[in-house]
Amino acid sequence: MTLPSDYEAVMARRSRIVRESVGIDYDAYATGALAFDYERLLADTGYDIASVRRIQARCAVGNTPLVELENLTALVRRMALPGKGARIFVKDEAANPSGSFKDRRASVSIHECRERGFPGVAAATSGNYGAAVASQAARAGLRCRPRARRQGLAADRARRGR
Repeated sequence: MTLPSDYEAVMARRSRIVRESVGIDYDAYATGALAFDYERLLADTGYDIASVRRIQARCAVGNTPLVELENLTALVRRMALPGKGARIFVKDEAANPSGSFKDRRASVSIHECRERGFPGVAAATSGNYGAAVASQAARAGLRCRPRARRQGLAADRARRGR
């Protein structure tokens, strides 16, 4: 029996797919509507920050530059009490291979796929994550099958009034 492989069908099965493919129940790490216990997830999977950094360094991910927002820094310093103005910096995640911070997660996912001997990877995505997975999969020599929504994210948001 072949299961549907469109975006909606894959997203409906995502928890089961992850549990069956890598043995992780992501729902067990949710601590709220937007909160997630990454430290426990890393500990339970045998990763730590140092090992993630090594994986990402091999994939040319991370170590992105800090860029000072000079105009914003000047504004903050004009508005603040003397000696209280801060310098404002941002991380330039566009320096990652696919131009997104999503490369960080994708690099570890692809590393795990290679370690497990998977011939390829699929990703249900609305954009940047699919690009990151495809970029990292190509680098690792794995096939990639991104699945995108039929309707674009902008149209979906407009329909919901956002």
